Amino acid sequence: MLLVLKLTLVPALVLSVSLAARRWGPKVAGVLTGLPIVSAPALFFFAVEQGTAFASEASRAVLMSLFGVAASGVTYAWVARRTPWWLALPISWSAFFVMIVLAQRVRWGATVALLGAFAAIATGHALLPRATAKKPAAGPAWDLPLRCVAAMTLVLSVTALAERLGPTLSGALTPFPVAISILLGFSHAQQGADAAITFMRGFMPGMWSFAVFCWVLAVGIVPLGTALGFALATATALAIQATVLWGTQRVARGPEVRRAGGS
Repeated sequence: MLLVLKLTLVPALVLSVSLAARRWGPKVAGVLTGLPIVSAPALFFFAVEQGTAFASEASRAVLMSLFGVAASGVTYAWVARRTPWWLALPISWSAFFVMIVLAQRVRWGATVALLGAFAAIATGHALLPRATAKKPAAGPAWDLPLRCVAAMTLVLSVTALAERLGPTLSGALTPFPVAISILLGFSHAQQGADAAITFMRGFMPGMWSFAVFCWVLAVGIVPLGTALGFALATATALAIQATVLWGTQRVARGPEVRRAGGS
């Protein structure tokens, strides 16, 4: 049963966000990708296979690794202006690994790690370059299956190695920006650097819910248990993400409302 979930759940989530990008554009897709669409299933599998204490420590490690996610996104956004996607991706991955090595050297508790993640997200958003959003273009027929396979591969790899790596290292690697890389790479290749930057400008605010999700698990999954801990974390993340998405859409409609009022 768990294997079936690993093979279907994360690819289905990545597919949903990819379709949302085609329907509503890269910024909305970025906000939706801010949900832990890869990390949440991986943490759930950790809890079921390795126990709640393992999942709690892994969740705290994920919080620390959000420094790396923010650094990776900012790096990609700036590098994408001058390089193709296939060069921008490994450069951004290097920024991720350098940052998580530095972050994981500090042993912060879950709440301090949450505050640090918030600071990294806010700083990352402020450092992003500006871009002009473009109308989403339809991609080739093969790109959606490729996105799903890439996401599935990461979850299978990390969960298979979890016992050997331990909770801290497993958690640190869980937020490796696979979903971001898939969506960024395809956006960049198909629509140009501006689309990738616009995606990141939606993704950074979306990371607030990611951080809170991990914090709720880190402090709550042991006393509450797997089912209730994940239910509370998911409900909290969805509430925050709905607020962020509403705010993003409201800001996007602002210029249209002002133009209508002036006509």
